[in-house]
Amino acid sequence: MRTAETPAEIPAARELRAQMRAWRRGRAELKITEVFSDAYVALFTLAMVAALGGNVVLSLRRLADDTCVAACGDVRSAAPWLVALATALATLALARLLGPVFSPPAANGWLLSTPVDRGELLRPGWWRATAITLTGAGAVLILPAMLSGFGFADGAALMAVGGASALACVGIAALSQIHEHRAARWCTWLVTLALWILLGLAATRHLGGAPTPSLSTESMTAASMNTESMTSASLAIVLTIAAGIALVAALLVWRARVDVAAMSRRVLAHTENVSPSLSGALSSLDLGLMFDVLLARRWGPRARVHTRTGGPQGWMALAHRDLLRAGRTPQPFVLLAGLVLVPYAAAEADVGRAVVLATTLVGLLAGPALCSGMRVVMRTQGLARMLAMGRKELILAHLVVPGTALMLFSIATAWTLPAALPPGESAVLVIACGLSTIASTVRWVTGKPPNYGAPLVSTPMGGLPPGLSSSVSRGFDVWAVTALPLMFGPVGVLVSMAISLTVMSYLLSESAD
Repeated sequence: MRTAETPAEIPAARELRAQMRAWRRGRAELKITEVFSDAYVALFTLAMVAALGGNVVLSLRRLADDTCVAACGDVRSAAPWLVALATALATLALARLLGPVFSPPAANGWLLSTPVDRGELLRPGWWRATAITLTGAGAVLILPAMLSGFGFADGAALMAVGGASALACVGIAALSQIHEHRAARWCTWLVTLALWILLGLAATRHLGGAPTPSLSTESMTAASMNTESMTSASLAIVLTIAAGIALVAALLVWRARVDVAAMSRRVLAHTENVSPSLSGALSSLDLGLMFDVLLARRWGPRARVHTRTGGPQGWMALAHRDLLRAGRTPQPFVLLAGLVLVPYAAAEADVGRAVVLATTLVGLLAGPALCSGMRVVMRTQGLARMLAMGRKELILAHLVVPGTALMLFSIATAWTLPAALPPGESAVLVIACGLSTIASTVRWVTGKPPNYGAPLVSTPMGGLPPGLSSSVSRGFDVWAVTALPLMFGPVGVLVSMAISLTVMSYLLSESAD
């Protein structure tokens, strides 16, 4: 007589996590005390850098108190709110890209396929994501709160608004990831629009209704500006906004905690390999590889396009493809057009001729996103050989669309230059800014990865592959040598243009590295 088999009892998620924790600790090679002893130099260096950074912040605060007048008061008062919105936007973008609800590849392959409660497995990671969001937002907002001239209560209110906004953005991204909805994309554009409007108000000095430090006539001296604070009405408005945003963030976090159990493994699989890839790219200091990983993450889940036949031939075909790509994904170009307000805000802060540094740096930061076609061709040698073109023709063909956009960006900032400059010198300076931005962007995009097959190079940090130490500064090195001469009159402008053209001619050659 055959007896019925007793069904196996399904373990709880807490038991599985305890077993995983015990398995990892049992095979750990180092204790926590040994890790801290090995990291003694790094911790000591971090403490020294933090102390130096605090001293620098206090010095900058005193310098801003001594030199800030009514002309830069609006920009200075808008800076903390700009940073708060920018922090929320960056948090939302990272949450959309990496996925706030994350599962390691091992857990996704071994645990999520079992009949264990999926929500209990994913909720600890979700709570860690919310804690990291609040901690990171607070750490970022400390500096602008100290430099803005706000008091303790005002700075705490600013950090509350920024932290609650970042947490609400993460909650929206989590719900959008769980339900595969486009709400996070709409929220990204709304936050971007709000940041752009506030930046435009700062650039045009129309911030009369924003909560700002009270700048009375007596408080314009250095002794009294250290005690600036927002008015009681402005502080009440900020606290009310912070309470409302915090309530919305709490509701979103709680809703994501409830709905996380319904998340599918297919959605989690889109993000399970992003963190290992990013950690590998960051460990090798290869920012280009990190850009490739993020680009693949963006287009991996929806890599579907409608093919179009016809068009020009030769090198113009590559430029035509870039033009079609710009029409299909205009977000980088829209972002570049919106960033034109940054030089105008810098000009309203009375930075003088130093506005060219803001123009070229913003162009460099936004330029690589425009050159995805060039990036693919430069990183895929097999594809470059199939096109039957030299390096010079490939780069120039893929530079038509992004180069035109960067030059138009530089021209749009011509009105930020000092009015005392002659018209001819202003025109040459604008062209020099465009050439500096283009040369820096091409240097960043066309950089080769570190050569791990070559002998290691001896450094104070140990043996490193050739090209690894210079990969972090790639692009910014060209920006430094081409943008700084623009500060020194007509001769510096000519020197900058000569350096930019020399760098471009070298990058177009076959021997460029």
